[in-house]
Amino acid sequence: MNAVYMENEAMPFVEACPVTQRVIVVSPFPGGIYELVRDLSEGCFDVMVFHHREEGIRNALSADLLIFDLTRYREQDAALVRSLGSVDTGGVPILYLIREDMLGSMDEDFKRKELLVWPCRPQELVYHAQRIIRSSEGKRPVASRLLAGTSPAIFKDLWIDRKKMAVYRKGEQIDLTKTEYDLFIQLLESEGSVMTREDLLASVWGTTFLGGSNVVDVHIKSLRKKLGDRAASPDYIATVRGVGYRLAD
Repeated sequence: MNAVYMENEAMPFVEACPVTQRVIVVSPFPGGIYELVRDLSEGCFDVMVFHHREEGIRNALSADLLIFDLTRYREQDAALVRSLGSVDTGGVPILYLIREDMLGSMDEDFKRKELLVWPCRPQELVYHAQRIIRSSEGKRPVASRLLAGTSPAIFKDLWIDRKKMAVYRKGEQIDLTKTEYDLFIQLLESEGSVMTREDLLASVWGTTFLGGSNVVDVHIKSLRKKLGDRAASPDYIATVRGVGYRLAD
């Protein structure tokens, strides 16, 4: 398709989202929640949709909010609905979409959860999503506290599966070499403390001397590139000049 440019026609100004938060939606029939995805996207949310609850739960640690679409469940699915009420998401809050006629058959414990009757107005949906995320910020586990000896673990939007020695972002595996993975794990286990180049040499390469080699810096540079990180304004790995590296704030 050829682009058509109109001279002297002002382009509409679109204000960029100041902050983008991540939402995972789990729905057995995603086509039925098109408006929900659209409204959240227009409300400055990044939205990822999964058909199966297991996939959504597995990727929940990379999100700020998990939404379960229960609007297609019927009375005979009551046991399944109750099981979704006790899902462990590692502290990620959950919003349940329901039909209005479902309220009468729900037990009191489920009614005390975050419920939203769907469909609703876009402003109401965005308001509830923002409110739930804000109210959970002080309750979610600090990422560094989840790291030591746990699998999976999270750091910001990264999900680390120690059993598979793999790092994921938004469900996609980041292709790291074993050395890059080991370096990242060492920094994670330091929980924000500075690790000198000598520390990293000893931990990853099993030596404290490589004759002035810049092997640590070379591998950190490669690791940053794969993580999409920048030394000047790091999201994951910060440089401590003349000393070494640490997790970024």
